[in-house]
Amino acid sequence: MMQEAEPKAPDDRATTFQSSEGARETRSGEVLLVEAYAVLWILLFGFLAAQWRAHGRLEAKLDDLEAKLRKTP
Repeated sequence: MMQEAEPKAPDDRATTFQSSEGARETRSGEVLLVEAYAVLWILLFGFLAAQWRAHGRLEAKLDDLEAKLRKTP
């Protein structure tokens, strides 16, 4: 059976980063950072494109309403 480890007091804990032994990085941090920024830029451009299209539709509706108002006596 495994023995349970006693909880450590706050003063017994490490206050600096300690890398784990034998563990390897599976992905580079730099690559993950670039990928995250790329996703954010893609989402931003998608949002802006959707807003641009919605604005175009709204402007067309407004032009149509203004034309109808000019025709009424």
